[in-house]
Amino acid sequence: MEDKLTKFNEWWITKKVKESLLEKYKRPLFFDILRYLDRRQIILITGLRRVGKTTLMYQLIQELLDKKTDSRNIIYFSFDEDIVDFDNLIKIYEDKVLKQGLRERIKEGRIYIFLDEIQKCKNWQNKIKILYDLYPKLKFIISGSASVQIDKKAKESLAGRIFDFLLQPLMFEEFLEWKSIKVDKGNLEIFQREALPYFYDYLRKGGFPEIVDEDEDEKIKSYIKNTVIERIIYRDLPEEFGARDYELLKTLVEMIAVEPGMIVNYDSLSRKLHRDKRTIMNYFFYLEYSMLIKLIANYRKGFLVSSRKLRKVYIGNTSISFGLVEAFYSNRFLEKIYENYAIIETGARNYYRNSYEIDIVLKKDQRIIPIEIKFGEADTDAIFRFLSEFDIKKGIVLTKDIFDKKTNNKKEILLVPLWAFSIMKEKYLMQW
Repeated sequence: MEDKLTKFNEWWITKKVKESLLEKYKRPLFFDILRYLDRRQIILITGLRRVGKTTLMYQLIQELLDKKTDSRNIIYFSFDEDIVDFDNLIKIYEDKVLKQGLRERIKEGRIYIFLDEIQKCKNWQNKIKILYDLYPKLKFIISGSASVQIDKKAKESLAGRIFDFLLQPLMFEEFLEWKSIKVDKGNLEIFQREALPYFYDYLRKGGFPEIVDEDEDEKIKSYIKNTVIERIIYRDLPEEFGARDYELLKTLVEMIAVEPGMIVNYDSLSRKLHRDKRTIMNYFFYLEYSMLIKLIANYRKGFLVSSRKLRKVYIGNTSISFGLVEAFYSNRFLEKIYENYAIIETGARNYYRNSYEIDIVLKKDQRIIPIEIKFGEADTDAIFRFLSEFDIKKGIVLTKDIFDKKTNNKKEILLVPLWAFSIMKEKYLMQW
């Protein structure tokens, strides 16, 4: 155990993080977290597998070292590599590294404890709570790949003691920055011709940092299948939930990857897959927990009322479809991928379906914003109808390559390419 700790924490000797563990590019979340690094509260970082949580932790550690923090006052451990007893980990750190107890050590300065994949440590939230309450100068920075369970446990046991941050895959703008592509945000239309190839490249890679510079389709697919999908199906979910019907998990992911936006009908799936309905419902929960899929509900007037029936399911990252669907680049499938990406990008929780359908219904600062996705011809009849029915003035249509505005009976619709919306999302949502 002592050897493993030394391997994880080479800066105890070298006074710096190994260069291969650091990326030159720093995510916006890095700078957000920096503002909280010297505050007492626990920092919780969650996100899908392989989005860069560990790299972010190493960058934060290097920042502390650059500020002349005592290197032995910084400890990192990954429960993804080895599941150990929390108390034993702290005891070894005290006895073998600090050569004194935490109580004595923190008199000399703050101690930073970085714990990766924390959800794999049994009873972690109560263990951390005890130390947090005992030692005000002890700072925990923890991460986990699955958000729902971690957040639930954290909120119950660590209420008022924790700041949580969600690390998403690279956004399209970050993807361009990573590739040193400069975009004039004041004149996006002139970037259109260059933008689409980059955007398609981004959709197939899904914003995973490790494959941003990879060009070979087969290597990208292999990475997505082996490093993301199979790791979650064969390791994470069995460990967390005892879900060992691997065939069912794979089948569900493949079905959703091929048909993103499908209506969820558990009775129909039960008959088709020859599995118990309750089992299928549980497996949907597990997959959503792991961020491999995303469910949205049918909107009804008032956001407190969303129909539990007619829920739609999407894949959690567009690269998963690229890894599993041969016809990814066909116009028919790209239209589905555009819709899927828009759901992810906007954080949508609702769509609308009655006698007509609206792809996304957002609530933003007490406003209702209807959004349609149109890969081909931009038909606006449905969204104008929604505006009239719900007495809303403005809506948005996300297109493949059209910038435009349309008006009808004092109602307005902004048409903007999805790639441009991704770059300027907050502006479009706030000002429109």
